Parts: sequence; structure tokens; C-alpha cells
Amino acid sequence: MNRKNYISLIFALSVLIVFYFIPTPSGLSYAGKMMIGVLIFGAILFVTEAIPLGMAGLTVMIVPVILGITDSTTVFHLFGNKAVFFLIGAFIIAAGFQKSGLHKRVAVKIINHFGNRPSKYLFGIIVIGASLSLVMSQHGVVALLLPIVAYSLMYTPPNSNIRKGGMIALTYGCSVGSIGTLLGCGRNPYTVAFLQQTAGINITFTQWIMLALPVVLIMIPLTWFWITRIFPPENEIEIRAPSVEREMSKSELKVAVILIITIIVLVFGRDFDVAVVVIGGAIAMFISGVLEWKDVERTIPWGVILLYGGAITMSEGLQSTGASLWIASNLVNIIGKNPQVVLFVMIVTTMLLTEFMSNTAAVALMLPIGAGLASVIPGLNIVVVSVAIALSGGFAFLFIIGTPGNLITYTTGFYKTKDLFKVGVFMFVSGVVVIYGVANTLWHLLGVW
Repeated sequence: MNRKNYISLIFALSVLIVFYFIPTPSGLSYAGKMMIGVLIFGAILFVTEAIPLGMAGLTVMIVPVILGITDSTTVFHLFGNKAVFFLIGAFIIAAGFQKSGLHKRVAVKIINHFGNRPSKYLFGIIVIGASLSLVMSQHGVVALLLPIVAYSLMYTPPNSNIRKGGMIALTYGCSVGSIGTLLGCGRNPYTVAFLQQTAGINITFTQWIMLALPVVLIMIPLTWFWITRIFPPENEIEIRAPSVEREMSKSELKVAVILIITIIVLVFGRDFDVAVVVIGGAIAMFISGVLEWKDVERTIPWGVILLYGGAITMSEGLQSTGASLWIASNLVNIIGKNPQVVLFVMIVTTMLLTEFMSNTAAVALMLPIGAGLASVIPGLNIVVVSVAIALSGGFAFLFIIGTPGNLITYTTGFYKTKDLFKVGVFMFVSGVVVIYGVANTLWHLLGVW
């Protein structure tokens, strides 16, 4: 740890000490007061990354036990939440997808389909990034597609708009696509688990798609529009796509079959738990011989799993102690009780938070607050505000630090931080408008409100 991290850690610990000694506010118990302290403590760790995010998740998990807010049995039981096992299964399926090389075949096919003209090529990158991110981790998709996109842009002039646009299209496309299904990122199944625990509401794989995919479909052309307007591609440049073997390998065929069957069961198998289905698909990767355990050890981001465990524990603590309700009641005094205004504030706040901290952490911090507001504001539906928060948490468009995808593409040197910000401002506004608009139109028609 460097000096900056030590200072951040000491600052976070000092917050807990201050909360321990200050008087308990009216309407709040000691446990509730300390859970708000844990919330701020966790936010500092998540934003500054004073310790690795996985360790921050574990720390947030055990601090309530040390403070006497809850017992260790309850905490470790919460870590066994099905959302955690859903994530593990999803990461294993993604590992098989990656090892087989099927991602490369799909990517090249789509790029070739859109042609080698720059504007169409940019649209193709966005589509392939969004499509693959529907079924595997968005950060993994960026890492997998980066060599393909970089190769196709290798012979373009340095500092050209097509280079800037190509890399920004890759990271934005993956961010947009990640919100579309429960497989795209951990935030989505975490939100489903949160709703089940908090309100006893179960959202199926298909229901999530109905709520989130329209946002993806609207954001894809908007992403292409803003990139091509801010950085108009040079039409005289011809794009080259790498070649792939004509025939699919046995591993690719096996992965394709497993993935298709898994998605079919997730969509149509209403009697099956989504976590069980995904773990079944993960097991099939081993039975078919596509994966070995060492492949999983290399690819699963265990830190993310630990972060989710800590986030689940913190959210439950805020709910059970009444802290989230107390926060919500006080927020109402500031922003009022208009459900439309509150929903808008939740979307904007989450999108701002996710620019400076882990997407997962931002959603984990906002969900209990959103649920608390839904319980005290007539007309504010808990499903609407929770899903809106989850979708907003995936839209980190402004800064390099907003998401690993931004950082990964930035390392190519094809664009500068100011280039990302130029497009990101318009994408931020578009994201807010689209999520808010879909929530107030389509979700009404679907009967969610």
C-alpha cells in the first residue's frame, strides 16, 4: 500500500469512529446509525480503492459483526446468496466462450457483415460489443475484442477519427449491451436478488430482458450517432478484418450448443431457478471437455465475487436496521415526494457515482436508498426504481476510471481522455433520457408501475 491508500484507509476508519461516538439521531437505532457509518465507510473504500475491491467487500461484510450490529452466522449466510453463485456460473460459461475462440468468429462475421466502410464499421463494432455483452461480462468482451478491433485499425492513420471512434465504440457498445440480460454483468442478478430479499419480488430472465433490452436497442444507434458526429470517420479509409477458419472447431460447436440451450432454458424454463440453470451450463462446459478447472482459476475475478458478497451484506444491514428508511425519509425533505422527480434524481445520481467508483459498488450503495424511498413515496414502485438504478450503474461514459472497459481501450493510445469526455457528455445525457423515458412509457405499458 502506498501513502495515499493509507490516508484513505485511515479516513474511512475515522468515519466509523465518529459515528460510534456521535449521539444517535431521532428515529434511528444504534444499529441503524452504525450501518450508515458502514455505508460511508464502504463508499470511501470503493471510491479510493485504498484496499483491493474484493478485500473491501470482505471488510464491509465483517465490520457490522465487529460493531455488534449483526452476528457472523447471518453475515456468512447472506454471502451464500444465489446471485453470487449465478455470477460464478456466468463467469465459467464466459471462460468456455473465450477458450473456444467462438467470440472471434462471431465478431469477425459481424464486422464483415457491416462492410469495410468506416461509418458502417463503427456501427458493427457497437453491435458486436453489445451483442456479446448480453451473454458474458462486458469487461471480458472488451478484452477479447480489443485485439480484433486493434488489428482492423492497425493500418489507419495515427490520430485519425476512425481510430478514436473505433475504440470508443468498443467500450461504449459493451457498456450498453451489459444491461440487457442477467448474464451481461453482476449488477443485474444482484438487483434481482436484492428485490427478492427486500420485497419478495421475483424477476425472471425474460422479464429482465423485457425491461432492459429496449434501452439497449435505443442506445445502440444513439451511440453510433454521437461517435460519428463528434469524430466523423474518414470515408476514404478501408477497414480490414482478421480472417478465421472456415469450419467451426469441435470446441466452438460444443460451446455454441451449451450457450443456446442455456439461454433457451433461461427464457422459457419458468420453473427453473436462473442460478441453477447457469450453473448447469457451467458444469456442461466441463463435461463436454471444453474447460478444465485451471482455466476457471485463471479467468474468474474472485475479487468481484467477494465485492458482491460484501455489498449484499451491507444492503441487508441497511434494510434490517431501518437505516435505509431513515435516509429515505430525510431525502424526501430535500427532493420532495414527486415519484417522477425522485426517479430522475436516482438515475442521475447513480450515473454520476458510477463514473468515480465500481459500477457494482455504485448500484449496491443506491439500491437500499431507492428501496427506502419507494417505501415512503406513494406511486414510486420499488421494481422501477431498482431496475433503473441497475441500468444506470452500467453507463460510465465520461471518464477513463469509470469502467475497466474504458481503461482497457485507453491503453491502445488510440484516443485521449478528452476524446472520451467529448462523446461521453452526450452519452451521459442520452443515457439519463432513455432510461427515464423507457421507465415512464414501456414499463407503464408492461404493467410494472
